[in-house]
Amino acid sequence: MSEQPRAPLLRIDALRVTYGHVEAVRELSLEVHAGEMVALVGANGAGKSTTLLALSGLVQPRAGRILWEGQDITRWPAHRRVAAGLVQVAEGRAILKTLTVRENLELGAYPRPGKPDLDPVFERFPILRNRASQLAGNLSGGEQQMLAIGRALLAEPRLLMLDEPSMGLAPMVVRDIFETLREIHQQGLTILLVEQNVRQALRLADRAYVLETGTVTLGGPAGELAGDPRVVAAYLGG
Repeated sequence: MSEQPRAPLLRIDALRVTYGHVEAVRELSLEVHAGEMVALVGANGAGKSTTLLALSGLVQPRAGRILWEGQDITRWPAHRRVAAGLVQVAEGRAILKTLTVRENLELGAYPRPGKPDLDPVFERFPILRNRASQLAGNLSGGEQQMLAIGRALLAEPRLLMLDEPSMGLAPMVVRDIFETLREIHQQGLTILLVEQNVRQALRLADRAYVLETGTVTLGGPAGELAGDPRVVAAYLGG
């Protein structure tokens, strides 16, 4: 008997999200399997961030389902999703600027029992160890992004969702951030990456979906999409 394919870790079925009369996401379906890095790319306003907000439980969809390991979590509150391992790094970092670096990191570990071990984050981002007692608002943009990622990792995600991690950062910093994502993915973490830098996202991801006006128009292996004439013309300067 042939082995049945494993169910995806995350599946979205026909998701629809509206803001008043504006339909931000419509009939959106995608899936992420354990161990994958999946990119969700598209132009500004395509509905990428709204999709992540719905996955995190910060906005409620008008229709459709969100399945986590086959279980319908569409109406779960945000904190329950984090406890289950669905963790987001928000657009713009969303760090608490009047708290120290250490305090921000400790908040990331808050849902987990016991005293948090910050050493793995400090080993990955040594600059944060040096800045641990400083206010997070005094960090550079790149350091704040490191802090946001480190804080999310302390929540022990099973799926890490990142919303525009390269936004507003210098090219050399973007390179370092993407290299960090590559490393943590290679160590086994499943990642859903929302990113306007389509070229970088397709280089990094295993699979990708192209989102336009709130719906998926293309999907497949990232390398194949990078060579698709439609993607090249629209996003890669072809």
